[in-house]
Amino acid sequence: MRTRGIFLVFLAGSLSAACTGGQPFLLQGDANSAQVGYSGNLDAAALVARRHCTQFERVPQFLEAEENIAFFDCVKP
Repeated sequence: MRTRGIFLVFLAGSLSAACTGGQPFLLQGDANSAQVGYSGNLDAAALVARRHCTQFERVPQFLEAEENIAFFDCVKP
């Protein structure tokens, strides 16, 4: 019974987070690439990628988006 309660709390929290839309965030990145989690606003995801790539004196180049992840290369300007 306790496991069911924990599951329901987790489910409610997950649904709440999904409904807010959330801000885009860097999932993974290095000097050559950035993967940005986002929810529908690709322009906002590009801003996150730009902030990431800038620290390596590079600019983001959009590659593709799958579900809720946008993929960018960080290239020299």
